[in-house]
Amino acid sequence: MAYITAYSWDNPATPAAIAALRDRSGFAEAMRRSALGLTELYQGGYILHALMDDRARLMFGYFTLYLHYTRDPADPDSGLTPARMKIICREQGICSAGRVTAMLSLMRLGGYLAPDRSVGRRRPLAPTEKLLAMFRARWRLHFRAMAPLMPDGDAMLATLADPVFSPYFIVGISERLLAGFRFLTHAPALGLFAQRNAGMFILATLLTSGEPDDAMPPQRAVPISVAALARRFSVPRAHVLKLIGDAAAAGLVAPSGDAGDRVVIQPPLANAAQNFFAAMYLFFADCAREAWREANA
Repeated sequence: MAYITAYSWDNPATPAAIAALRDRSGFAEAMRRSALGLTELYQGGYILHALMDDRARLMFGYFTLYLHYTRDPADPDSGLTPARMKIICREQGICSAGRVTAMLSLMRLGGYLAPDRSVGRRRPLAPTEKLLAMFRARWRLHFRAMAPLMPDGDAMLATLADPVFSPYFIVGISERLLAGFRFLTHAPALGLFAQRNAGMFILATLLTSGEPDDAMPPQRAVPISVAALARRFSVPRAHVLKLIGDAAAAGLVAPSGDAGDRVVIQPPLANAAQNFFAAMYLFFADCAREAWREANA
């Protein structure tokens, strides 16, 4: 495809817009579907966890795609190269140069990246269909959840199937991340989970463990099995225990039950989780609308 240039944007996730979206009928169900889907889409392992936390891995993935789709055919040094990836990761505070090399190697071994054979002797890397399919599955999950909340939600969901749309969507997301957008800006309490290995997946499990007649996020105590979470998300039991202990110390959860096998999600964490999903929906919707305009210009 043609070289995609950067474009300007305005952050749609304002406090007023987040509050309005949270008040819409169906928001709690959308949030439940997104959180449940995240745990089902989990992909990871010990080595990946050792290299980067959840937040860093997500941004790393987007930036690999961004460098590929913004490659300028007239510039032999552009595209997805280790050198350019190291620059982005350093500037964005994602990880060290050594971890960039390790992550790119793991992604190649896993079949997510391969040499771009369309370029001459100097071959940058290119995303494979396996990597793109992983991102499309995540997008479909959230767009299906949020579609009832948006007047053009069904149209945006349908657009995800258009192969012309994806590169513009990826570039739009990445440009905003490079400009400083962060999903946790309006949900800083979630940083304790996002900056831990498998932390967001553990949080999603807690959010979706409430009883059928409970609210979303749950207001009553939810069960928690340290051993099950450790097995499910490939982390040590001590890691899960520390995460839950730190969350309790921060006033985000409260232990419940004589056996300590239940926790109550406290209002600061419930509020942060709602803000997080609302901001994410607004962000994705804005990126999708602009990508559709750019792709059809």
